[in-house]
Amino acid sequence: GPGKKGRCHKEGGSGRSSQGWVGSVQSSKRSANQILPALAAGSCFHPALILSCPFSSRTRATSREEKNLQGFLEQPKEKWVESAFEVDGPHYFTVLALHILSPEQWRATRVEILRRLLVTSQARAVAPGGATRLTDKAVKDYSAYRSSLLFWALVDLIYNMFKKVPTSNTEGGWSCSLAEYIRHNDMPIYEAADKALKTFQEEFMPVETFSEFLDVAGLLSEITDPESFLKDLLNSVP
Repeated sequence: GPGKKGRCHKEGGSGRSSQGWVGSVQSSKRSANQILPALAAGSCFHPALILSCPFSSRTRATSREEKNLQGFLEQPKEKWVESAFEVDGPHYFTVLALHILSPEQWRATRVEILRRLLVTSQARAVAPGGATRLTDKAVKDYSAYRSSLLFWALVDLIYNMFKKVPTSNTEGGWSCSLAEYIRHNDMPIYEAADKALKTFQEEFMPVETFSEFLDVAGLLSEITDPESFLKDLLNSVP
């Protein structure tokens, strides 16, 4: 309302309190760290869980996180392996992207984020205790990359759930538009989440090869040679 410039929502009314961006970031970290083991174990869960963390109520904080996300996307490859073992690593920033990037921005960067997740899987597979360089660049079995690929697929499906969110011209941008949409569209979101979960379970979970994953994800037009893509990616990382 009037006098609330820079706030994504009013206090009260919706049953949600404004907890600030720090709480949102901490919750995002917990989400990333909790979701990945579930995926690795082959578990299924409701897509809405990934958006359970509160949204920022301050545009200055949102701008700060936009810069952090951009910094992650612009990291030199010399830092990719090290970041694979950090709390604020690729999985965290993939979840953060849901709060920061519009669907158009996600589509423009999703392959780059996929690269980061694939390198993270490789690094963790060959050096579980941590590393700063990729000592083994041989492409592994699909199972080594499966959890990160499913993680990426879930985020992509959630973006598809919110394709009807209007592009915001307000100071808060996508974060505020998404928060408002979630606040006022419980049933459409619930129904869209059920469809996303069904797609995740029936189309993504049974996938057994990287090429098949790209096909299901609709990425073969961007990654035309899956085998070379993965091999070239790993070879390009120090």
